[in-house]
Amino acid sequence: MKLGIRTRITLLMAALGILASGLTGYYAYRSSQSLLAEAAEREMLTSTRVLGRRLILNIREAAKEATLLAELPATQAVADLPDTSPHAIAARNNLARIFESVLAIQPEYFQIRLIRADRHGLEVVRIDRDGSDLTRVDDAALQEKGHFPYVFRTLKLKPGETYLSPIFVNQEQGAHTGHGQPTLQVARQVFASNGRLYGLVVINIDLNGLFDLLKADLPSTLGLYLTNAQGDFLIHPDPEQTFGFQRGRRILAQDVFPPVEDIVDGKADYRVITLNNPPPLRGHPTVPTTAVFLRQPLGDYVSDDPFAIVGLSMPQREITRPTHTLATATLNIVFVFSAIAFVLALWMSRALTYPLQLILQAVGRVSTGRDLGELPLNRKDELGDLARGVAHMHTQIRDQMVVLDEHRRTLDHLSRHDTLTGLPNRRMFFDVLQQAIARAEQADTQLAVMFVDLDNFKDVNDSHGHATGDRVLQVVAARLQHCVRAVDTLARLGGDEFIILIESLDTREPVTAIAHKLIAQFETPITAGAREVLLGLSIGISILPEDGSDAETLVARADEAMYAAKMAGRNGYRFYSIPPASS
Repeated sequence: MKLGIRTRITLLMAALGILASGLTGYYAYRSSQSLLAEAAEREMLTSTRVLGRRLILNIREAAKEATLLAELPATQAVADLPDTSPHAIAARNNLARIFESVLAIQPEYFQIRLIRADRHGLEVVRIDRDGSDLTRVDDAALQEKGHFPYVFRTLKLKPGETYLSPIFVNQEQGAHTGHGQPTLQVARQVFASNGRLYGLVVINIDLNGLFDLLKADLPSTLGLYLTNAQGDFLIHPDPEQTFGFQRGRRILAQDVFPPVEDIVDGKADYRVITLNNPPPLRGHPTVPTTAVFLRQPLGDYVSDDPFAIVGLSMPQREITRPTHTLATATLNIVFVFSAIAFVLALWMSRALTYPLQLILQAVGRVSTGRDLGELPLNRKDELGDLARGVAHMHTQIRDQMVVLDEHRRTLDHLSRHDTLTGLPNRRMFFDVLQQAIARAEQADTQLAVMFVDLDNFKDVNDSHGHATGDRVLQVVAARLQHCVRAVDTLARLGGDEFIILIESLDTREPVTAIAHKLIAQFETPITAGAREVLLGLSIGISILPEDGSDAETLVARADEAMYAAKMAGRNGYRFYSIPPASS
């Protein structure tokens, strides 16, 4: 009997399925234990790296927050004001509320303080975590901390540097939650507005709380270790093994796990260690253990410990536990898959062409920009991968088109607006003015162009620098915007020149009123940082249609009127007057 191609494919695929199931089951059973061990070691190494990176991210976040708190206006206000003035008390209260807000959203912090550089390092503002509560320490209970290394070491730093303390057991009184706990301190200098070193902001991190958060997603069978650069245990599954150097005896990771010596000496970045007879943990029997230790640099900070060592351990019985049930499961799988391999082969050849046809049709739709239609996205084989690849390609193309459209809109906005003030620029103003002229001519109404130039602005740039000048221009733009109507158009032409379009006029009175309002607005000095600047305005005004009928003429004549206002003594306004025709 002659067999057809479909029957041959079915028999061949069934035979291959049965053979593959048997060989896979046998190989899986023989190699499962070593594979599980290798997978567990890789998973432990990955988890250790994740813990190390999260530790660095948390330290980096604490350093950023210390820098932010040190540079806050509220902190500088405390540094600038006399201690006993009412404003200083209000500033300290404001800073205390900010410290409380930071502690409220950062559960791994147990204390934030502002400490003076003088008066023996007297605390100025201190917020402690007490369980779930936050406590502000009263003025009478504030302590002198000048003798602690984190104070005098931070005060000796160069500007811009951050101090990172060694990890130690906190013994300072008053740090309620953190007392007796592994602690890491991040400190940053605080300067008054005149550049005087006022003191420092210091954040205390509860390492136990931090690592509880970091290992929350890890299996409970994992043991967590942390050592300093010398190998002293700082965190250990048995708390009695930690901080031995503070109790007169050193308990080193390299004594318990000898390969850690290579990490301490800088010869290796990590080590995977298997111990058949590790030291017993309190309350636990001695069992063979696999551990991973990783050297983790702490970052670019001023610190006595340039790195820490993070480690995880797991009993080997937990690693090999799935092996005992794998043998039975493997046999069942082999029989089941051998049975279904024949059934699957019957319809696989028939079903193989259908998803391929759907994929080919979808590829054709991608080129035309239409929806993909039906695709076998739920398949777990190569056809499913191919279908998901086509869908992903379609999504990528569509997203790229969206991004390109967004970029086009952003570039269009930037081309029509001033980047410093956000106001319309010269190009956009002339477009708006030309449209307004057309509307005014159609409605037989007037419009006005007001050319505004700042008096003495050059002195601001020369005396205080261009950064201050830019801040002044931003304030000027806000004040001008406040004076004009919602229907008017305010734009920046460049430098210290602004221009205003006022539409739907019957008389000059609204223009005169706005001019007076603008000049009055600048009788108040402008505050830019710690400086106050007093500026005036010279305003030139042209009117459509009597002073011109096109945008360029109206702007040019408003400019001429502005110069006439400057020549008349500045801080005033002038309407453009058309000179009489020559006889």
